[in-house]
Order: sequence, then C-alpha cells, then structure tokens
Amino acid sequence: MEPAPRELIARTWADIWGGEPIISVRGKYAVADVEGLVWTEDGEARGLVTFAVDGDEGEIVSIDAFEEGRHVGGRLIDAAEEEMRRRGAKTARVTTTNDNLRAFAFYVRRGYRLVRVELDGVERVRAAKPDIPTVGNDGIPLRDMWELAKPLRH
Repeated sequence: MEPAPRELIARTWADIWGGEPIISVRGKYAVADVEGLVWTEDGEARGLVTFAVDGDEGEIVSIDAFEEGRHVGGRLIDAAEEEMRRRGAKTARVTTTNDNLRAFAFYVRRGYRLVRVELDGVERVRAAKPDIPTVGNDGIPLRDMWELAKPLRH
C-alpha cells in the first residue's frame, strides 16, 4: 500500500463517483480534503481508498476495488483504518446508500455498525450532482444515506 497521487484520486472520483464533491452524512469532500492509499500489483493500481481525519474521528470517503474478487477492498479498508488510527482517530466512519446492500454487508462483516440514517439524504447529494439516478442497485429506490462506525483499537 502506498500514498495515492492526487491525480489518481481526481481521475477515480471523476470516473466512478461523478467528480467532486463526495458527500457523506457528515460532510462534503473535495480531492484536496482527503488523503488516499493505493493498492498496486505488477505496477498497476488495483484499488484506491480515500479518507479524512478530524481529531479523533476518521472517515472513509471512498473505497474502490478496480477488480472484483481479489480481496482488494479488505486490504484497502485495513490500511485506511491503520492510517487513521496512527493519526489519532478513535472511530472510523463510512457512509453508504440504502441501495448498496453489498457495501453494507462488507462493512458489517468488518465490525462496522449502523449508527445513523439520513432519510432522503440522497436528495441533498442530488442538489450537487443532479445525474444521480432515482433508482439504484437491484431496482431499490435510491433515497437514504446510512452512516456506519467502528471503534479503532489502539
């Protein structure tokens, strides 16, 4: 795992997340607001995680495995949690949407718990990114934002 160049973060956010900002339950993030770690194999980026630390709170802003089924997501989240812990964070937080049941299960398996639901929170995101669809994964209406948290053991 190595620090991610800002250009990689910007390109990934543009390709996968529709550009800046990325909006969570807690805040709005530009590329300049986050740090990133990239997982590489054979000289190629295989995944990227971005995060921000504010005092004793850390937030995973984005996590993207560029290939499925290679356990890249687990490696990315482990590295981000370790880096946030190293910087003094006592809690890691992450936001997902109500249609992303696969991500929800991924986080819960890794010790995260649902701590907050922002009903109709995706409307706030659509104000900044009007291209976000109204229907998400598996035909589920895309409406709510879910925040999950995990204590980081020191």
